[in-house]
Amino acid sequence: MMNKIVLFTANTQGGIIQFTIQLFHVLKNKGYQVCVFMPDNVTNSDLSDMGHSLVQFKKEKKVLVNSSYKKIAECISKENPLFVWYMDNSTISQKVGLFINIDIPQLLTMHDAGNYHPTNNVNIRNLLANKYNELLAKKFFRKVSKFLVLSKESYYTFKNNQPEYAHKLITMNLGAHLPNDNESVPVEVEELINRPFYLFFGRIDKYKGIENLLHAYKNSSCIYPLVIAGNGKLTEREKVLLGECNNVTLINRYILDGEMKWLIKNSMAVCLPYIEATQSGVIPLAYYYRKPVLVSNLVGLTQFVEEGKTGYINESVDNWIECFNYYDLNNYKSMEDSIAEYYDKTMDWYKNIENVIEGMKV
Repeated sequence: MMNKIVLFTANTQGGIIQFTIQLFHVLKNKGYQVCVFMPDNVTNSDLSDMGHSLVQFKKEKKVLVNSSYKKIAECISKENPLFVWYMDNSTISQKVGLFINIDIPQLLTMHDAGNYHPTNNVNIRNLLANKYNELLAKKFFRKVSKFLVLSKESYYTFKNNQPEYAHKLITMNLGAHLPNDNESVPVEVEELINRPFYLFFGRIDKYKGIENLLHAYKNSSCIYPLVIAGNGKLTEREKVLLGECNNVTLINRYILDGEMKWLIKNSMAVCLPYIEATQSGVIPLAYYYRKPVLVSNLVGLTQFVEEGKTGYINESVDNWIECFNYYDLNNYKSMEDSIAEYYDKTMDWYKNIENVIEGMKV
C-alpha cells in the first residue's frame, strides 16, 4: 500500500478549508503523499500550493442523487490510500464515505462532537437537512474506522452521545490553521490601527453569548474598543445592546483570511463569551499570536486556559465587567511567554498529527 493519505471536505470556505490546507502541509512535510478532494467552488482561500495533489469536484445541489458521489468514491478508492480523512461530517462526506471501498480505513472529524448548537439561523430547509444528515450518519458511522475529536470535552461528549463507538475515538488538540494570505486591515476598523482593542471573532450565532458580552461591556468603564467580527445574525436583544454601547465596532460579514490574521494579531485579547462549547478553533489562533483569551466558564473552553497565565475564566457577567474594568494592555502583554509555552506544549501540529496516524494503525 502506498504511503498516501486522502483528505476530503465538502466545505467551500471558512475554518474547515484552512484546517484542510494546514493538514496537507503538515502531512506532506512529514513525508506522506497527500491527495486533497475539495469542491470546485472553494472561495477566499489560496489552493495554489497543492498543485497536482488537489482534485476538485462539482458539488451537487441534489443530495438524493447518488451517481456523482459514487464517482468521487471510485476516484478516492483508486488512490488506494492508507486512509481517507474527512474534514467534516457533512451529508456529502457521508454519502461519499458510504461508497468507499470497504478495505480502505476511514477517519471522520467530529467538530463539536457532532452536536447542534442553539442557533438564530433556523429554517425548515436546515431542519430537514439536519434530520437527513442524522439518518445518513447511522449508516455511515458503521463504516467509519475511527472518529477524531478535537478536545477532551469533545471526547466525553461524543462518548456519552454515541457509546457504541467509544472504542473508535482518537483525540487531537487543534492547532492554529493559518491561511497564506497577507494581513489586511478591514475597512471598518482602519481608525483602530496602532490602537489596542478587544476582539470577538467567529460566526455570530445564539450560542456564542454575544448578548452577555455586550451587556458586560456596556456596564463597564472599559477604555479599550471592542470589535465583533463575523458573519451571522444578531438577536433583537443583541441589536438593542449594540446600539446602547459606545466604542463597539461590528463587522457583520464574512471575514477574509487576511483580515482575520490582522484582527487577531493586533488585538489585545480575544473574547469567547460562549454559552455552549466542546472546543474552539479560535483559541489556538489567539495563542499562535500570543494573545490571551477571556472565556466563559465552560469546560470546552477552560480546558485550554491556564488562569492568569494564558487568559481569564469568567463565571458570570460580573466577572466579564471586572475584566473590562481592571485589566489593561500591560496585564495581557505579561502573558505572552506563558501563552507561547502553552501553545508549543499542547497545540503543536507535528506532534499531534503523529498521534492521529498511530491511532489509525490500531
